[in-house]
Amino acid sequence: MEIKQYIAILRRWAWLILLGAVISGTVAYVVSINQDRVYRATARYLIDEAPGSGIGNEYSQILFAQRLAQTYVQVMKTTPILQETANRLGLPDNVARQLGSMVTVSAPPDTQILVVSVEDTDPQRAALIANTVGQAFIDINQERSTSRYAAPIANWENRLEEISLEITAIETELAALGTPATAEGRAEKSRLELRLNEARIRYTDTFNNLNRLQLDLVRDTSNVIPIEAAVAPGSPIRPRVVNNTLLALVVGAMAALGLVFLIEYLDDTIKSPDQVAEDTGLSTLGAIAYIDTPDSSPVGERLITQHKPRDPISEAYRVVRTNLSFAGVDGGLQNILVTSASPSEGKSTTVANLAVTLAQTSKKVIVVDADLRRPTQHNLFDMPNNFGLTTAVLDNESPVVAHLQETKVPGLSLLSSGPLPPNPSELLNSHRMQQVMQDLANEADYVIYDSPPVLTVADAAIMAPKMSGCLLVVKAAQTRRDALIDGVERLAKADALIFGAVINQLKRGQSGYYHDYYYQHYNYYGGDQPADKRKGLGSALRLPTWLIAVISRR
Repeated sequence: MEIKQYIAILRRWAWLILLGAVISGTVAYVVSINQDRVYRATARYLIDEAPGSGIGNEYSQILFAQRLAQTYVQVMKTTPILQETANRLGLPDNVARQLGSMVTVSAPPDTQILVVSVEDTDPQRAALIANTVGQAFIDINQERSTSRYAAPIANWENRLEEISLEITAIETELAALGTPATAEGRAEKSRLELRLNEARIRYTDTFNNLNRLQLDLVRDTSNVIPIEAAVAPGSPIRPRVVNNTLLALVVGAMAALGLVFLIEYLDDTIKSPDQVAEDTGLSTLGAIAYIDTPDSSPVGERLITQHKPRDPISEAYRVVRTNLSFAGVDGGLQNILVTSASPSEGKSTTVANLAVTLAQTSKKVIVVDADLRRPTQHNLFDMPNNFGLTTAVLDNESPVVAHLQETKVPGLSLLSSGPLPPNPSELLNSHRMQQVMQDLANEADYVIYDSPPVLTVADAAIMAPKMSGCLLVVKAAQTRRDALIDGVERLAKADALIFGAVINQLKRGQSGYYHDYYYQHYNYYGGDQPADKRKGLGSALRLPTWLIAVISRR
């Protein structure tokens, strides 16, 4: 497909695309506006890595830091931390049960920072939870780390206290002894001073051991330090009403667009001259718009070239007349068969209106209703059907002109079907029928035959080889491509010459760019149309008839 065809499809289905966008956008807006507002509060913590953990090369240190950060990320969402948070804040049971889904912990790559985010419908509570989760982790992590050294530190502290009491007792005894006057007293004092020195040495050793153990505790413990406390957010993070609505508009439009292309892909009807040319190799001689007549109006109202000669549809039939003369420039156009692939495609209306336009060129034209099964021409021209083709074939004595009826159009005569025979195909294939056709050709410049659909019965295939050429009527957006191909093949097997096709009953919104061409170029001639229908490119360019005819052939 060409770009202009895609554009035509988009223009034709714009209402559906717009409808899909509006519906999805409206649904998204209504759903979003009625959702609970969710707020996000974020606190940040710095991992205070223990000095003793940096042992090893640089790669080992980096690997340890990454693993430690990821470990803390997992630990901060464990049940003990969350339960301690709920206990400290006194959260309701329903909130406490959902705490795990509300809290998100992450560690940005290449950093030693922990990010704690909490989403809640209450912005104040979200901030409190984010701060409390971090503090609960700090306290529990500190308690877990110190528990390994608690017993040794307590033992050394008790030992230090015992030695301190011993030193105090010795110093008390020395103070009570004073300055002894006897040798025995001096010996006791020397003994106490020796014990005091030994106790002080033991005190120093014990203090050093305790201090060393405490340093080991500090060196082996990694902790977390708050660096940015969470604050209550002022605006919710979701629902994002505007974003959701815009996204739904786009998604709805794309879904509708996909549906449009699916419909177009599954639609195998003829909608443009390019499809006719692609499937059959035939050129399109013209495009006829849908003749909008009320259901209660007479059938003859479809003879628009007679009743409204300045209507755009009438001009379209004149374009077909012009292009038809080009198509038959070599072999002539004396006998023209008009048929269609399937019933109800507008061939009879095309026959009548084409005949009127030919008669308007001061030519003598005869319309022959060769559809001996469902004749229509007598209704279109408001004529009786008591005699016609069947009586002319059966009447060997009277001339054929005796069975003709003069219409209200000067130069146009009608040979209606006459009484319907039981064997139409045999009648049309008879030698008498060939003589009637020859007599009619001698009486007029153009003889146009209306025949049944080519795929329905064999009548069209019987008559087609005896004609100057055939005109195939295609109903826009109804004639199946397979049916058209079969119809052309059947006429080709009968050695019939096909002048081309006429796309019939175009409606606004159908047939893509060819429809636009029709309403832009033909409306210049629409004197009988309302003013708003006469506006368009044709009106602006004032295209002449011969140029429209050339364009329509392309």
